Amino acid sequence: MTWLCYPHRAMGVSRLLRWLLAGVGLFVGCGFAVWMVLLVSLRSSATRVPDVVGMDASRASALIQGSGLAARIQEGIFDPRVPSGRISSQRPPAGFQAKRGGTVLLYPSLGKAVQKLGDLTGLPVSLAEAELESEHLTLERSCAVEGEADAVVVLAQMPAPGTLVAPQSGVTLLVNRTPRARRYVMPEFVGAAEPDATRVIRALGFQLATVQPVAYPGIAAGTVLRQDPPAGGPVAEAAVIGLWVSR
Repeated sequence: MTWLCYPHRAMGVSRLLRWLLAGVGLFVGCGFAVWMVLLVSLRSSATRVPDVVGMDASRASALIQGSGLAARIQEGIFDPRVPSGRISSQRPPAGFQAKRGGTVLLYPSLGKAVQKLGDLTGLPVSLAEAELESEHLTLERSCAVEGEADAVVVLAQMPAPGTLVAPQSGVTLLVNRTPRARRYVMPEFVGAAEPDATRVIRALGFQLATVQPVAYPGIAAGTVLRQDPPAGGPVAEAAVIGLWVSR
């Protein structure tokens, strides 16, 4: 048997490069095509989040739903820049490309931060003013009366205790500027011995006028026969008491 052998002809370098370049081009082309398909698909399924900050909740929700998204109202936040009831912030923010059907969180404003006003009645004026300062409130006005309390204290306030107020709000106080005189019920001195009556009068802070001696037969000397003011009536502190005493 006769074998015929032919020399192997090597593939040219230029031809091999052409095949490689063609393969690379095909791969890149397929990748680009896939990327374009994904991009178009994403763009067709995405929508731009509208800006609803400052709108009322119902209008903001309607605008978001009209953009193919869902609106969800969250718990309100204090924001002095945005009136109460309007949208203070949103997530995602305006301009964000969100997937259609996605959710936008809306945070309505509660307005300025509020606090409960404490009870200042009965406090000395200096202490009430210090309390207002510590609560970041201001004394808007102070109205004065006299003789309505036993000390210089706050009698009333406006707003009333427990009212919700914003920081730096003004509070009006009604203050008793002059303590009222204490009043007592006049004791009974008629029939008592003058020394005993005198001791009680001075112990209560009253002033004793000159004792008027009166001749009264049958009554032991030094017995109180009459007094002024009479027993049982109201009498002010440091009042002057008159006594008529038998001699």
